[in-house]
Amino acid sequence: MPSLRRRVTSWLLPSLVVVLAVNAVLSYRGALEAANLAYDRSLWASIKSIGENSYIKDDRIRVDIPYSALEVFSEGAQERVFYAVIGPEGKLLTGYPHMPVPQPVPGDGVLKTTDAIYNGEAVRIGVMRKRLYDPAVSGDDDILILVAETTETRTELAWRLFFGSLSRQLALIGLGSLLVIVALGTAFRPLLRLRDTIRQRNDEDLTPVSPEDVPSEIRPLIDAINHHMGRISAMLEIRKRFIADAAHQLRTPLTVLGTQAEYGLRQDDPAEMRRTLEGIAHSVRSAQRLTNQMLSLSKAEAANGLGDERKRLDLTALVREVAMELGPLALRKQIDLAYEGDKGGIFVDGNETMLRELFSNLVDNAIRYTLSHGQVTVAAVTDGAEAVTVLSDSGPGIPLTERSQVFRRFYRSLDRGETEGSGLGLAIVSEICAVHGGSVALDDGPGGRGVAVSVRLPLARAA
Repeated sequence: MPSLRRRVTSWLLPSLVVVLAVNAVLSYRGALEAANLAYDRSLWASIKSIGENSYIKDDRIRVDIPYSALEVFSEGAQERVFYAVIGPEGKLLTGYPHMPVPQPVPGDGVLKTTDAIYNGEAVRIGVMRKRLYDPAVSGDDDILILVAETTETRTELAWRLFFGSLSRQLALIGLGSLLVIVALGTAFRPLLRLRDTIRQRNDEDLTPVSPEDVPSEIRPLIDAINHHMGRISAMLEIRKRFIADAAHQLRTPLTVLGTQAEYGLRQDDPAEMRRTLEGIAHSVRSAQRLTNQMLSLSKAEAANGLGDERKRLDLTALVREVAMELGPLALRKQIDLAYEGDKGGIFVDGNETMLRELFSNLVDNAIRYTLSHGQVTVAAVTDGAEAVTVLSDSGPGIPLTERSQVFRRFYRSLDRGETEGSGLGLAIVSEICAVHGGSVALDDGPGGRGVAVSVRLPLARAA
């Protein structure tokens, strides 16, 4: 795209040319009207002079053309003057024949001028009706007085006035264009300073750009840049924290794996080597689970934008599918896994992958921390404008003092016994709920046993 300066100039200068052309047409018309007005006064004076020397004598209309009536045109020697006096019934009393009579004919004593063609030449013709008021004359006593002159002098004067006006307008347009160019250079100077300021920053400088010393029109752009830089800064901070957490959490299982491998290499007893390999396999599974959960947590963070990829979902169908997928894990521990609540028709707008991860973590946690022959129940209902999913178990529960901390990353309760875990499951649940505009809360399970996790999500808008 061309620069803003060039675009503004390409729009403004042609517009000025168009304005100049329109103004030139109007100026010429104004100059012609001014010339006509000046020369029409001579026509009017001649017509009035002829009218004053028209009278009735011996029952006949007589017209004396005084020298002064045509003397007013003496300065314009190149002009040709025509006149005519027409009596009643259209009879030519004196002057040039067949002169055009402007229509409509004006009333008594009223002067009228107009452009016309006479003998193939453009003329300016004036007309006046004059009534002689003599009762001795039979019939009509009105006469028409016509005086016309060619328009060369008028046109020449109009062009002189026009070119004088046009030269001034061109000078103003040139001065205006120069001022526009200077103004554009001055107006875009803050943008150039802003460009230089941002270019001179180092790669890690994401501090907000100062809106000072910039035009008010640019401030919305500065606000948008600062908002975007804030999002990038938050995303980088999350990445740094994620990398630090990953390094810290993976260091222990990798150290254990290294120790187990070194121990196994020193063994000659096949049985001991097998136990060592089983321990390595167990550590690998733990590290794999930790890695998968950390990746899930990274995807669930709002800065990644994955939560914006949403569609209309049947929450009850999704929860039941997740429970069916984890059914074999419950069967191995002989846990009664059941679904209660609505059979269907609870719809939410959400990201299917993230919501599946949310409920998978809840059901998996409930099965892992519930003793054999226990119970895990999933229920989905509606409450006003929200879909509420409650997952309760008969496990050991979570102490009231720790419920505000279990949603922190890598936090594990001290009384979790030998159950494996990374402390990320509820952190993932909390992050996904926040991305979807929902909430998660902990309460006592049925009969005061275990724990009940309530997930609230906004219902989908009507289809």
